[in-house]
Amino acid sequence: MATEPLDWNAKYDCRGLLYGHQPNSFLAEHAASLIPRQATILSLGEGEGRNAVWLGRHGWKVCAVDVSAHALAKLHRLAAEAGVDIETRRADVSAFDAGCATYGAVIILHMHLPPEARRQAHRRAINALAPGGVLLLEALRPEQLEQPSSGPTAVECLYTADELAEDFAPLQIKYLGTEDRDIRAGQHQGITSVVSLIGRKPG
Repeated sequence: MATEPLDWNAKYDCRGLLYGHQPNSFLAEHAASLIPRQATILSLGEGEGRNAVWLGRHGWKVCAVDVSAHALAKLHRLAAEAGVDIETRRADVSAFDAGCATYGAVIILHMHLPPEARRQAHRRAINALAPGGVLLLEALRPEQLEQPSSGPTAVECLYTADELAEDFAPLQIKYLGTEDRDIRAGQHQGITSVVSLIGRKPG
């Protein structure tokens, strides 16, 4: 049965930030050691801006892409409060053309898509990376359905390590692993089943 598309504008049409102000912990842990300060970073499925604004505050240039106008409006307010300038594009990430070899890094953090859209988005992300560029991804695994914390309810929108290894085979995979950890991010609270990947484009 096909997955019903989520109304992202409705999801983000609320007071406050759904996932809080703090950046994703996987990003915060690895960004400084993996992404050169002069790199421009593409953030796919950025949402309300917590990751893009954190990156901007630490000196990176960021292009944030999201399909939701409400999410991007929140991002602009958050960026203005932080005094940083974030480029934004409103687009379906599976169809967004980010160009070829344009970005020094791509981040994809908890962006969950049905299989074909996922593969398309990941192909475009690889294409957007400059040679030597780094990709950081974190997503929920099918095991998340057994956890009390929130997440997609359609198993096809949750990712396995094998799927990510196949999607990102053109990259040099520096890390690919799974874990259950306690995530506190706005409305998302509790033990969370994640899969994480770090890849580098050859060249």
